[in-house]
Amino acid sequence: MRSMATPSKASLVKDLKKANIDVPASAKIADMQHRLKYWKDGAGILFRLLKNPNASYNNHPISLVENRDSLYWMPNSEMSERIIKTRLVLILGRTNKPSKDAIVIDVPSDYDSRWIHGGNNITN
Repeated sequence: MRSMATPSKASLVKDLKKANIDVPASAKIADMQHRLKYWKDGAGILFRLLKNPNASYNNHPISLVENRDSLYWMPNSEMSERIIKTRLVLILGRTNKPSKDAIVIDVPSDYDSRWIHGGNNITN
C-alpha cells in the first residue's frame, strides 16, 4: 500500500475524476496534488474586474487581479469564493475550461500561508 506522501499518478487521476476536477495537461504529480488540495467540484468562473481594490485588499486574493480591461478565469475554490465576496468582480459565467483570451488565475501554492494563516485573513 502506498503512503499519502507518494501517491501514484493513476491514483491521483482517479481522485481528480472522482472529485469532478479536470486532470492538468502536464499530468505532473505536484500539479494533480495541488488541484486536489485547492480546487472544488464544479465549473470555474469567468469574470472581469469591475472596480480596482483599495489598499485594504493588499493582503487578499483579489490583489492577483490587476487589470479591469482583461478577462479572467479561476477554478472553483475557496479563493474564488473570497474574490467573489468582495463584489469587485463581474461574473460572466461558469465553465470547466478557460476561454483562449482569458488570463488564468490559479490558486497559488502558498495560498494557505499567504492569505489564511499568514495574511490578514480579510473574509470579504
